[in-house]
Amino acid sequence: MKGNWKRFFLVRGAEVAGLALLAAVPLAVTNPFALGLLTLLAIYGILLIGLDVTVGYLGQVNLGHAAFLGIGAYTAGLTVTTLGGGMPIALVLAPALCFILGGLLALPALRLEGPQFALATLSFSALATTIINEWESLTQGAQGLQVPRPPIFGVALDAPDFYWLCLALLALVWMTMRNLLASRWGRAFEALRDSPIATDAMGVGTYRHKVIAFALGSSLGGLAGGLYAFNFQYLQPQSFTYELMVILLLGVVLGGRKSLWGAFVGAAFIVLLPNLLSNRLLFQIFSAIGLTAAVFAAGRGLAKKTTQPFQALAPVVAMGLLVGGSLLVANTEDWRKAIFALMLFSVVVGLPEGIMGFAAQLLTRLFRIAPPSLPAPASLESVLPAWPATGEPLLELKHLKRHFGGVHAVDGISLTVRAGHVHGLIGPNGSGKSTAVNVISGLYAPSGGEVLLHGKALPEGSLFKVAGHGVARTFQNLQLFGELSAIDNVMVALKDVFRVPLPLILLGLADAEEQRARAAALALLDLVGLRDKARARAKDLTYGAQRFLEIARALARKPELLILDEPAAGLAHPDAAELVKIIRRVHDLGVTIILIEHHMDVVSELCDVVTVLDGGKIIAEGPPDTVKRNPKVIEAYLGAVVEEEKAA
Repeated sequence: MKGNWKRFFLVRGAEVAGLALLAAVPLAVTNPFALGLLTLLAIYGILLIGLDVTVGYLGQVNLGHAAFLGIGAYTAGLTVTTLGGGMPIALVLAPALCFILGGLLALPALRLEGPQFALATLSFSALATTIINEWESLTQGAQGLQVPRPPIFGVALDAPDFYWLCLALLALVWMTMRNLLASRWGRAFEALRDSPIATDAMGVGTYRHKVIAFALGSSLGGLAGGLYAFNFQYLQPQSFTYELMVILLLGVVLGGRKSLWGAFVGAAFIVLLPNLLSNRLLFQIFSAIGLTAAVFAAGRGLAKKTTQPFQALAPVVAMGLLVGGSLLVANTEDWRKAIFALMLFSVVVGLPEGIMGFAAQLLTRLFRIAPPSLPAPASLESVLPAWPATGEPLLELKHLKRHFGGVHAVDGISLTVRAGHVHGLIGPNGSGKSTAVNVISGLYAPSGGEVLLHGKALPEGSLFKVAGHGVARTFQNLQLFGELSAIDNVMVALKDVFRVPLPLILLGLADAEEQRARAAALALLDLVGLRDKARARAKDLTYGAQRFLEIARALARKPELLILDEPAAGLAHPDAAELVKIIRRVHDLGVTIILIEHHMDVVSELCDVVTVLDGGKIIAEGPPDTVKRNPKVIEAYLGAVVEEEKAA
């Protein structure tokens, strides 16, 4: 508990101290230029926090954020000049319109990934800039739009007053986003980046959360745009073009993704960069510092063997080119695009965690800041329902088919899984086992036949909808959220735990609920023997522990039916033995299990009934000992295994 208070005061104290220091600047500094830079810092801080939602949390390269800054700016400007509204109305309409437009853009664009998504947002940005430029009757086009700064409640805002307004809105955005990103919403956003398929299977709803995240980030771009308009009081379409997009991405990556402090540091860099480029001496000093940092980071990475030679040396070469260019080029502003490109390349390759990612590790070691302590695990009975093992039909497949063109992967199979049983599904590779469970779980839609749970049809072709009917699964190829900790992986999937509405989450009133969720997640980690690994990132766990974590995460859905798709694949013998114990413990809780497995000793030890597939059809079904003696099974499956064992 002492560590929790220490961490709270250090982290929150830094936020309060930073805000108080920035708020006090106008009391001591009267230089209009310095105050203008600080105002722009607050505006860009809001802008980059919004961009980081897409770039940092969703992992998508968003080239449309500059357009939302422009749309927000013109919306606020036109609200005042054309509609006669005041500043409060303008600062509400600007983010509201960008939220709507961001959602509309996200609906088609977020069905794309990687370069296709980047091109979609780039196209939107080009279209938005063109409309602003060509709609002269409304926006004044290239001539520019004059935007007065209206009073608020009859009080005219001078430069310090407007700065304090921008700083107050930055503080408000900071607080609400900190609360949001530390909640189930933030975990869902991060999970989307690592495995959209698993996110749907855990009942989160990939597409819905992606759209909301993108729209939210866009609305913050609109709010920043409204402040931008009232700050400069003059707008031109050329201010929101490709060059600004590159600078914004550079700011997010340099400051550090998934970090509010990173967005703030990136905003400071964006504000200072034009002044660095306009002063050759300052740019030479900055380039020399950058080269020194790159050399230090390269040496440290190579010495500790944490980076590859190319990853370590490429930023050194890039920053060396900047130093050489600053000495040879007379006017650095003429080379802006080349400079931005070299900086972005250096940061992406050499400092993927950004300045604040590196600083956070350093400060944690320096101040010995322990992670927040975890609560005691909840009782397992309070986390998982006790399903009655009645032996009645739970899942029924009736003439199920799934065809891929001319390939009949599942060709008319019918079987019944009874409540409380462990039902094995075996067969040679390509027999249709994984395809069958992919249809049951909603990853694929059936080509024919029915999938019934308690006599009612399950949704077709939707992992998300099937997950809501009490069916959970693991995957043959691990689908963990690698960047999240083990406990956060489980918390993403928790069902019937999170009830606090979004407005209360934004106000920071969900701490009690978060503690209950952690206790529930710890109970499930304890069940699979990973309680002591709760803080470890999923990608840093051993392979066996990752397999066990995937089971714990699936159990967080409180499933009545659990599908385990080759859970013992690749496990060493001790881990396979531990897996058998885990499955027994899960089965003892009344959970019905479908087990796909190639290890016949695991199948024989665990399964009540075994169904054997070959060529998409059922060739045998019954108790494990009976099935193993079936001539068709020996010929199609077990015989091949025996021959392989003899050859070994």
